[in-house]
Amino acid sequence: MIAARAWRRLVFCCCGAGSCCAFVQTARATSGPSVNEAALSAPLTRVEIATIGDVERDPLLFERIRSLFPEQTTVVLSAHHQLDQRAVLLPQHADTVYIWIRVTERSAARVYLTLAEQDGQARYLFREIRLDSGLDEVGGETLAQVAHSSAQALWLREQQSSREALVDALAREAQHAPLSSPAPTAPLLVPASVSTAHDSPEPARRSAQSKASPVRLGIGVSGSTHSSGTEGFLQEVGGFFGLEYRGRLSLRAKVSYLVPTDFGVPPARVHLTGATGELRAGWLSNDATRLRVRLEAGLGALLGRAQSSIIDDEPKAHALPAQDIQRPYALAAAGLEWPFGPAWVAAGVDLRVPLRTTSYEVAGQMGASTSASVCPGGSLEIGFGFDPAPR
Repeated sequence: MIAARAWRRLVFCCCGAGSCCAFVQTARATSGPSVNEAALSAPLTRVEIATIGDVERDPLLFERIRSLFPEQTTVVLSAHHQLDQRAVLLPQHADTVYIWIRVTERSAARVYLTLAEQDGQARYLFREIRLDSGLDEVGGETLAQVAHSSAQALWLREQQSSREALVDALAREAQHAPLSSPAPTAPLLVPASVSTAHDSPEPARRSAQSKASPVRLGIGVSGSTHSSGTEGFLQEVGGFFGLEYRGRLSLRAKVSYLVPTDFGVPPARVHLTGATGELRAGWLSNDATRLRVRLEAGLGALLGRAQSSIIDDEPKAHALPAQDIQRPYALAAAGLEWPFGPAWVAAGVDLRVPLRTTSYEVAGQMGASTSASVCPGGSLEIGFGFDPAPR
């Protein structure tokens, strides 16, 4: 708090007998928070990110940066992939931190940040980074951390570069790649005071923006095995298609081929074939760039065909004709996913609870064998994720 001393002088004069009395009172007042302090305490509301050069081909960089900001901060991806001098020097909205990320070499990157203020001025921040390991997972994480911390520092006025320093950086940038210019006007790269940041209006095309899709798609293959009582262990191989919403919720559809299996129901032997289909809804512990836990629940169905044959010489035993199987089931699953760039490898366990069991009988014999009422199992999968949003 900023304290200020206020002096209040109260003079009381008594006229009479030629005398005058004076009293002086001192008081200490404390003022409320200033406008600047209130602005600094407000959270960062919006960030717009433009990726340029080699970093544009990294589909996970934007997701890494977005995951570092709190949920109340809106983080969007710019539709432009060129370093526009006018856009850098003349930020448009006062509540947005604009970030341009360009990789000049495989081992070097530049980050430009600008912010317009309510009074018509602008603030800038320029960072140059060495990426010892290039644009691998470590380099991408480093670049995301720098972009996040720089945006917070510029918003909170903890760090700032002069306009002259930014102009010099943009001039050096021209030696690496051509810069786009919206109009053939007078040269813009002239040192000037910060107060001139809004002398020229932003072109109308800057108002069109492309939000990064909160949905991430995924495809892959999987293999699983489940215990099924009399039927033994059922082996399945297949594929899946799914989507994730903001890296936390998922919905997946899976279709698998049942590897043909034989099992005994004395004095007969049964040959079982078929396929399974599943629909799963799930929850994910974090984004796709780190080891994460996936929990799922859903419904599925086994559609099969059982063909029996007599293998023991029993005159009273007669095999039944082929039997179609329709066995719905509920399921719950848990797994761990290891990321490898946009791909992942996962291992999991699941439990199927059939809503209907299958009974195998041999004519002329007493009793019957049934499939299990609870089917535990495990699975392995390999998947690949991608962002459906145009870039």
